[in-house]
Amino acid sequence: MLIGGGQPRYIIETGITALGNLAQNFIALSTWTDSLRTSSFPQNWTIFYWAYWMVWCVATPFFIGTISKGRTIRQTILGGYFYGLSGTFTSFIILGNHGLGLQVTGKLDLMGLYERTGDLYQVILSLMETLPLAKGGLALLAVSMIAFYATSFDALTMVASTYSYKELPGGAEPDKRMRLFWAVLLMLLPIALIFSDSSMASLQSVSIIAAFPIGLIILLIVASFFKDARAYLEEQGNIE
Repeated sequence: MLIGGGQPRYIIETGITALGNLAQNFIALSTWTDSLRTSSFPQNWTIFYWAYWMVWCVATPFFIGTISKGRTIRQTILGGYFYGLSGTFTSFIILGNHGLGLQVTGKLDLMGLYERTGDLYQVILSLMETLPLAKGGLALLAVSMIAFYATSFDALTMVASTYSYKELPGGAEPDKRMRLFWAVLLMLLPIALIFSDSSMASLQSVSIIAAFPIGLIILLIVASFFKDARAYLEEQGNIE
């Protein structure tokens, strides 16, 4: 999309500007509550995204830790931040600014199309059709989505299956039947959302409701980590 989309200069320059705006306004925007409800943007999106990632915070670190055996804590944390932020920033800059560039230059009226149809998926397909080898791009998008969801479900089923055991020996993995059970169970939620008329609203509500108790769990996880790390370092010191 960056190379074949026809507007690499606009994407790069607007992306650099966006990074500057992020650095300048991050604290103000992340704490803006829109008390007068002029747009309700914080309630619908900012709070939702904070809650969304808090929900993921229970499962994702466990999976990252499982696949990072042999690496130091510093390498795991810095690697997660670097590659996670790099991938997120790159995708938002390229994908977002490509569509924005088409809109502001008049090459494709995406906002008008959405106003007429009310279908976001049609807008995405129209955007993809502006690229060379559009069908190949859609196939690549489908493969990427399958790979993303496969690894995400693998992480979630691993965590849920491990938590299902009262005791699990160190280094042992949950039984495959237990993982299959959780995989099938976790697939029911997105299937239900697909057939829901307000799937995004449902996802927002579930994430925000689940985030509050999980926030307390995250605090306990952080405290437990420092407690275990302190005990481990004391043990290592005694051995030496």
